[in-house]
Amino acid sequence: MLYEDIRQRCKEYHQGDDRGYDGSYARYIEYKNQTQAKWDNPDRLDFGDAEELITFLNKWVCRIPFKDAGASKEVILELLKTGAPLPGALTIRVITMHLLLNNLAKAVPQLTTLQNATLLDVKFNETTKQMIQECFDTIAWFGIRKGRISNEAVATSKILHVAINPHLFVIWDNDIQKSYEIPKRLVNTGEGYAHVFLPRMQDIAKRAVNEVMAKENLSCAAAIQSFTDHCEKKNSLAKIIDEYNFAKFK
Repeated sequence: MLYEDIRQRCKEYHQGDDRGYDGSYARYIEYKNQTQAKWDNPDRLDFGDAEELITFLNKWVCRIPFKDAGASKEVILELLKTGAPLPGALTIRVITMHLLLNNLAKAVPQLTTLQNATLLDVKFNETTKQMIQECFDTIAWFGIRKGRISNEAVATSKILHVAINPHLFVIWDNDIQKSYEIPKRLVNTGEGYAHVFLPRMQDIAKRAVNEVMAKENLSCAAAIQSFTDHCEKKNSLAKIIDEYNFAKFK
């Protein structure tokens, strides 16, 4: 059954954690909880918060260029096109942090209606999907690669999960997108994430919880608790689905 497969994959995920993913995840979640007041007012986020987040992302193999080398002329011209004011220093490190903070300040307030939503109960109507799509695309353009500002689509799914709502947003990467056959034109886009990937992850979560309810004769809430209790770190259902995907497809 699906729920048994998910539980087994989660065990495999944690048993094979030789890169320290669990530790870095727990440390960043703790940092985020300690700085929640800033996230409630994202204009207050600073370079220290950006550095913590990018450091976490790179520990999770996002490989975001984050060095003190000067940015190229092409990157600076692209930065001007974003409408963000120029930072004091035009290094790759500073511009990356500056763009990330600028994008978060635009997107995070729009997501406040989803602060208490979960993967299981959120209604993916067109309004909600469009909002997630637009916020995803706003956040994603902050990485600097090959002389241009690039779409950090994998990193953005991780940002949405750890920094916005770990009970709703599921992480993806290129292998997972391929395994779920995201249409080519929607790969690494907010539209693909909001309109295709998240609803599919909700279907998996609902199927698994319904199986536990039927098998163990439990209410929905008790089934979720039973389900997560059987999954190593007792993480959120959205995180458990990510662990399942990682162990199954990577």
